[in-house]
Amino acid sequence: MNERKALEDISAQFNKESLVTSCGGEGCKVDMDGLPRELVVVNLETEFDSRKKTEKRCDRLLFFRDQSFLFVATIELKSGKAPESDVIEKTENSLNFARQIVSTLPRSKPIYVPILFHGRGIKWTNPRKKKQGLKVSFGGGLTVQTDRCGRERNLAGILFQKKRR
Repeated sequence: MNERKALEDISAQFNKESLVTSCGGEGCKVDMDGLPRELVVVNLETEFDSRKKTEKRCDRLLFFRDQSFLFVATIELKSGKAPESDVIEKTENSLNFARQIVSTLPRSKPIYVPILFHGRGIKWTNPRKKKQGLKVSFGGGLTVQTDRCGRERNLAGILFQKKRR
């Protein structure tokens, strides 16, 4: 399946009003420099509302292909301090939603990347967890990648660091 066709198939699964051009918003700037030109960005609030889904969700969902892999990033935006438990719940719900979308695609090899962009750090419920980072149970356990809002190439830095692992 070629790159463009795969992304067209993904975007066709969303309400047109949910498709946006930027991963930023909510008072948090996300620099998209360094990303592939062909990508799909979904405003999850708009999408969940159109599907009448009421659970907590991240702000954006990003899809793009790189070689034979499909990158799927959930992006939570918080201009202030991000509460740990809130971020985990939103991220897990968004990852499960993304998995439903990806499961309809033939031969996709998804790489899921949960991301938090924040303005003033994380408000830890349990400060001992700080050393471990934010963990979600999805897919056997993933660490939420974090960076500050407004940093240069903040999104590409996270995504392509993850690719090298």
